[in-house]
Amino acid sequence: MALTDQVGTLLPALDAAFPTDLVDVLTSFLREHASADEVDLLLADYDLEILVRIRRDEPAASTQTLAVSSSEAGRAFTAQATVVQPMDGAVVVYVPVSLRAERLGVLRIRLPEPVPPDTVAGLLQVATVVGYVIFAAGRFTDMIEQARRRKPLALDAEMQWTLLPVRAFSGPQFDIAGQLMPAYEVGGDSFDYSVETDHLHLSVTDAMGHGLQASLLDSLAVAALRNARRSGHDVAAQAQLAHKALRTQFGGAQFVTGLIARAELTTGAVTIVNAGHPRPHLLRAGRLTEVELPVQLPLGLVSDVRYTQHQFALEPGDRLFAISDGVTDAGPARAQPFGEDRLQGLLYATAGEPPHEAVRHVLRTISDYQQEHFRDDATALCLDWRGPGHKSSG
Repeated sequence: MALTDQVGTLLPALDAAFPTDLVDVLTSFLREHASADEVDLLLADYDLEILVRIRRDEPAASTQTLAVSSSEAGRAFTAQATVVQPMDGAVVVYVPVSLRAERLGVLRIRLPEPVPPDTVAGLLQVATVVGYVIFAAGRFTDMIEQARRRKPLALDAEMQWTLLPVRAFSGPQFDIAGQLMPAYEVGGDSFDYSVETDHLHLSVTDAMGHGLQASLLDSLAVAALRNARRSGHDVAAQAQLAHKALRTQFGGAQFVTGLIARAELTTGAVTIVNAGHPRPHLLRAGRLTEVELPVQLPLGLVSDVRYTQHQFALEPGDRLFAISDGVTDAGPARAQPFGEDRLQGLLYATAGEPPHEAVRHVLRTISDYQQEHFRDDATALCLDWRGPGHKSSG
């Protein structure tokens, strides 16, 4: 029986197994139904730079790693496409494992030749099942999180990564992706989004200061924004309520800058509040501009602020890029910061890349420029707008 006819039995088998047995169950399934003689699950690290093989009986630090930039598995991961490689009378198939547009890793499966025509299609279905199971397994076991870490996270970074949504999503009208840098010490930066039937909420926030205090501050801001959003409040009211929560807790001694927005999926209309944050950049028809928005006071700073929301319209083909000031301020000690001019050139350079690669490229460039000596956290969020009613290609 073809592999595609058997995929429906994989999820019940994984659901019944111990969460740390994911790879063992998957290996048994692919040996039985695809004649696989080797199966590896490679997970991407926080920086999206290496792929780490996970094994139930091996510490993450001792397992095999592959560079995303220089391996066949990395090519499948970056392009989000299946790579087939002949090898010693067999075929090695690299299949990207994703949750919607969130890139989680790669399946590496070694199969005897010849490979039946529908087997690769079946492996794609298997990878989809595995993507959802990885996400769920992370709620039950630390094995997944440990495999993603090159080194222990700082406590503030642990808090921030727990706070984040899935880092990328693709829908009929849009693609969105975000990333934080440095992955292991990030404190006060965050991004958030929520996909609804007819609209998309998104935000980028940056808390004053560094380290654990900044992480606590930003965690309160994000939780307050989510609470207001889930209670049905509009964008201005979300900002107002988050401001009140911060002001009540910190008395004006600490603040958070933020972009808080809602995009209508039926029209492309965006309603937004800029609370002391760098303006977003809009790439439209090859021209890059800052979105002209009034910059209001940061959240939590003064008692009598009243936030007002503003609007602009997205057009099909637009790219909206929101960053924290850690991007433009980046640079090694006693050197010029990265700056707005370099940022604009970088956003032009990444225009042809999908959002998940664009944000990775931007923050990797920032990291290289400042030679790993981070003055501040850096966050990038990228939204590609295809237009209302657009049919997704996948």
